[in-house]
Amino acid sequence: MLLLLLGCLLPAANGKSCLLCWPGLPALLDYDLQILWGTPGPPTELSQSLHTLFLKDHVFIEPWYLDQNRMEEAAAKLFNHIDEAIKKFRDNKPSLLEEIHIQQKVFTEKLDEISEELKEKDLRSTLEVMNCANCKTHFLTCKDPTLCPASTGSTFAWFVSLGIILFLASVAGSGCYIFWHEKRKKEIEKQEPSSPLVFHS
Repeated sequence: MLLLLLGCLLPAANGKSCLLCWPGLPALLDYDLQILWGTPGPPTELSQSLHTLFLKDHVFIEPWYLDQNRMEEAAAKLFNHIDEAIKKFRDNKPSLLEEIHIQQKVFTEKLDEISEELKEKDLRSTLEVMNCANCKTHFLTCKDPTLCPASTGSTFAWFVSLGIILFLASVAGSGCYIFWHEKRKKEIEKQEPSSPLVFHS
């Protein structure tokens, strides 16, 4: 279950899910379903449905970045709904598969929502993600505008504000200097004695 949850954290590349980087994941999915269904085991269609959700090409085609805690919460809710659906529709396979399909859609929509919220969040730490093209991990920070446009926008706004403040300060400084210079000039003129009149015979 842990690999399933960690896999959902990762962005997708080339139209494939990052979950494909874990070749043992199908066995873990089957194990979870076996626990939920009990003996003699879940219907093949149910197993295939979940395999399609997590492993099929062109699933998770957006560059997702997900917070692990919230992603785990969404995945746990999905499996809780699957458990409830199994209890309710165990003997009605069409209704069971329809309910599973609905819950899968709710799950993916929730992950989209979480991903968008994260992209607008001003993170204070780095985030480890995986390059799905080669299954190697690396770190992204809010210096990456794709991950954190909110941070980039706030940084730009900060620089613009700073530039305006410096400009106004320079204008104000120039005005004070001119005012001081004129005042000083008048004081000097008042202090200078009047020139004596000179008469020539």
